[in-house]
Parts: sequence; C-alpha cells; structure tokens
Amino acid sequence: MTPSPNKVVGLVVHGGRPTACEAATAAARQLAETGAQVVGVRGDAWSDASAELREPGAFGAGLDVAVVIGGDGTFLRAAYLVRDQGVPLLGVNLGRLGFLSEIEVMDIPAMVQRVVAGDYQVEERMTLSVEVRDEHGGLIGHSWALNEASIERTVPQRLIVLEVLVGERTFASLPTDAVVCATPTGSTAYAFSARGPILSPLVDAIVVVPVAPHSLFDRTIVVDPNETVTVRPVDGDNACVVSTDGRESLPVPNGGSVRVLRGESPVRMARLVPFDFYGRVRQKFGLR
Repeated sequence: MTPSPNKVVGLVVHGGRPTACEAATAAARQLAETGAQVVGVRGDAWSDASAELREPGAFGAGLDVAVVIGGDGTFLRAAYLVRDQGVPLLGVNLGRLGFLSEIEVMDIPAMVQRVVAGDYQVEERMTLSVEVRDEHGGLIGHSWALNEASIERTVPQRLIVLEVLVGERTFASLPTDAVVCATPTGSTAYAFSARGPILSPLVDAIVVVPVAPHSLFDRTIVVDPNETVTVRPVDGDNACVVSTDGRESLPVPNGGSVRVLRGESPVRMARLVPFDFYGRVRQKFGLR
C-alpha cells in the first residue's frame, strides 16, 4: 500500500466499551503504519501512542475523514464534532441497530486501506435547524439535529398542549406527551418508536409525529423542508423543553415557541459501497 502521509483520520470512540477501545487501538495503529496522521477526542476514555488527542471543539480541524467506533449514539456525537467542518463520517457498528454505521468491527483492516486511499463516496444527509424564541419572537436559543427535535413536557404527570403550525397556518393543537420533528434519517429513530413512517434518506422532508396524543387525531404529517414547522405550548402551564438528538435540551419559556426548518449544513457520510437503505431496514427489523 502506498503511504498517505497527508491523510488525517479522526477516531471518535465509545470509551465505555472495552471492545470499542480495542478496535480503536487496532485501527489507530494500522492507520499510523500507512503514514496517516491519527487524531482522537480528548475525554473519550481511550488513547494510544499513535493518536494525537484534541479537545472536542478543535477535533474536526483539518480532518479528511472521521471513523466512528460505537453505536448510533456515538455517531450522533461525532456528527456534532465535525459537521461544521464538512468532515465525512464512517461508522463502525458496535451497537444494537447501527442504522448510521457503514461496517462491522471485523471489517476495520479493509476499511483502513480504503480510507487512506480515498476510496469512498460521500453521501449528504439533511439536518434540522432548531430555534427557540420568546413570546415576542426574539431568538433566545439555537441548535441543530441529524435525527430529530423533540418538544417534550417537563412535568411527567401532566399533559401539555402543543400547537403545531406549518408556515403561518395552525395545523392542530394537540394534548400530548411530545411532538417529534424528524429528518428522513431520524425516521427510523424516535419518530419510528412513536409510530411514524419510515422515509428514504433520498427524500427531503420533515416528519411531524405526535407522541401518545390524547386526541382523536394521532397521525403523522410530512412537511416540505422549505416550510417552517412551529410548535408552541398553549393553554396555561405547559412547561417544556426541546431536545435535539437526545443530546442537548433547551428550555422553552412561557409564551415561547420552537421553530424547526431545514438545517444550514448537511452531515456527510463516507460510503465504501452504495448504501442499501431498504436492505438495512429489512435486516435491522428482521423483515422476511
């Protein structure tokens, strides 16, 4: 194999799993043997002499590709580390479902050769931009999501009433536990658990799914990503937060609202072979 001294490969590792740490060590050493520079995330509870450790905020700078060793949760964390730098992610599955992963752990040696040779395609996945606004419409918080933004109650024993608007028009006021706004990528995550539809990642759309609604209407709606979905608590004391990919929660003030629209930047995924979405769904859900 021709050495690739200019290739810079990041590793994002589920440090709480010994198997992930072992796989990361093996991958780092194999990458270093090719002449590639290996970069890890400080705080991942994993390290090797062949890897430079960086603080999370500086991790994505100059990377050609980031290899994620863990499950879908680790992949989502990696996406937050490198999306703004446009770094493609390649997932090595050590989780249960592994919808976002590309390969299994036994495929790491072959993956190393492909990565250092630049022998992969890049697929872009739509994201969501999430804005929290106060009662006067002023922006007070902002985040983004690859899978979903979930507007949720904060008092477990109390329902909240959430008004859902598409554009400037009210669609429905729903007494519910939560409303999930998901991307096609997120349609197989929380939205799926709430009985939402499965969408192909080739479709650009926002899926709006009520969670356990106390209403005769319990259907999902699919919205064009150029439209804005607004969700706001109404009818008195409806304390809630918006959670993005289960990673970050922003409080929604009294009289405030959450605006969800297409994200400014996609998440880029490295593919070693063409992605068979329907085969992945069939495999992960045990369909015959």
